[in-house]
Amino acid sequence: MNVAFDPWIPVVNSAGKREPASLCDVLAQGEKYADLAVRPHERVALMRLFLCVAHAALDGPKDYGEWCEVPKKLPEAVHAYLTEWKDSFELFHPTKPWLQVAGLTKYSDGRGATESSDWTPASKLNFSFATGNASTLFDHEGMSSNGRIIPLYETIVSLVTFQCFSVGGLIGQVFWKGKRCGELADPKKDNGPVKSADGPCVPSSMVHAFLRGDNLTQSIHLNLPTYEDIRTNYADKEFGKPVWEAMPESLKDTDCIDNATTTYIGRLVPITRVIKLNPGGSHMLIGDGFPYASFVTGFPPEPSATVVAKDNDRSLLAYRPSKALWRELSAISVKRKAGQAGGPMSLNAIQEGKDVDIVVAALARDKATIVDTVESIFHLPASLTTTIGAATYESEVKIAEGLASRVGWALEMYRLEIDGGWEGRLKSAGAKKGELKAKLHSVATAHYWTTVEKNLPLLMSHIEAIGTDAVDSTRDIWRVMLFRSACEAYTTACGQETARQRRAFAKGWQKLTAKKDEPETDSTESKEDDL
Repeated sequence: MNVAFDPWIPVVNSAGKREPASLCDVLAQGEKYADLAVRPHERVALMRLFLCVAHAALDGPKDYGEWCEVPKKLPEAVHAYLTEWKDSFELFHPTKPWLQVAGLTKYSDGRGATESSDWTPASKLNFSFATGNASTLFDHEGMSSNGRIIPLYETIVSLVTFQCFSVGGLIGQVFWKGKRCGELADPKKDNGPVKSADGPCVPSSMVHAFLRGDNLTQSIHLNLPTYEDIRTNYADKEFGKPVWEAMPESLKDTDCIDNATTTYIGRLVPITRVIKLNPGGSHMLIGDGFPYASFVTGFPPEPSATVVAKDNDRSLLAYRPSKALWRELSAISVKRKAGQAGGPMSLNAIQEGKDVDIVVAALARDKATIVDTVESIFHLPASLTTTIGAATYESEVKIAEGLASRVGWALEMYRLEIDGGWEGRLKSAGAKKGELKAKLHSVATAHYWTTVEKNLPLLMSHIEAIGTDAVDSTRDIWRVMLFRSACEAYTTACGQETARQRRAFAKGWQKLTAKKDEPETDSTESKEDDL
């Protein structure tokens, strides 16, 4: 199986049909494919692979002039490059299997896996599969006595993705040329598990964003930064080379490990875990790989990440399953300057006055557990990428969030009036008071945010109208919709069948519609405002 020239990448062709394509097909004939047909985190990993190969094939683009020539030069350049490095893309090469370690063994004396229990199912690479003690809703195939049968092309997609998004935790021991991979979790247990760190794409449940073109050729071009942009964001870091051009030969090969973990191109396709697939690709040996510094530890942010600033502190924009991605667009759409907050590097490709489509994807994790993945596509008006447009968008989102809080206060008033024990339960809940309120608010806030999201085009129309005579009228239409949605959400959640309920409803309604603002600071805000 040659990853460069054999089909394995799920794509949607121009006719809307799903089919597999080779890496060379995607990069050299991407105009034939409308988009990828993959999960959100898989899109992130594959886009990083495409950009890595494109940079290596072009040895650039070094500046804007070369960037403009990418669509013309890339097909020939990438075909020549992949042909030159064809052996390094063999998935089962005897000495240099792609993104794997040929010399990996289960035991320190060089013995391979001798028992069936020594092997790990390759399904472990796919977060959507239930494997071992990792359960997944509705997935029972892993319990089959015949074992799970996974097409090889799916395993390759999972391999690339796992290297980018693997979360830290404990992992079993493997050895590379007699040396243990990783550090023992308990030094007293020589046969115990070792510690492993996060892959580069997973810290802080970071949000990833890419510009989206009419086809894959355009999408790759739009997201391919120039060396000038990279130098601006990565300062004194080296550009580096793809890991398959400089694959470490051992755990002591510091030069190649530095290339893989500290350079821009080397990190695009990481080796977070050392892996060796068995000949059929159904099982593997897996252990701790190379350590990748993150933004939290002082490394520059990933190219597709967004940096936000609060009180002079910079952090990565994190995905919370309770908060829809459209509420973060004002942060994502800001062009990032060196050392400052802003969206992905690809935003530099946006031409002034041009609308763009953007794909926003994220994977949420809770320690070593994958919680959720999400992907949304947005059409950004040109004005949203300006300072005033982003500020206006952020302001309107805050107004929407304020109304969501007001709905919550109204619900609490309603509950207090019909349930004499409610206040006591809140007090006895202590630190878990927020969780109790969240349950109370869930029906109304879910209704509210669903309705608001359906009407998101109204907000986009207002942003487009900035600088025109329609700016006031479009803003009023958006805000009227917000208020009506809040009223509908409250009405949906609060019954009015009895006299007592009607009295409680009236008091809550007064709270909801009062002109005087309630205080917006609440100890439970982080628990309840985003449901």
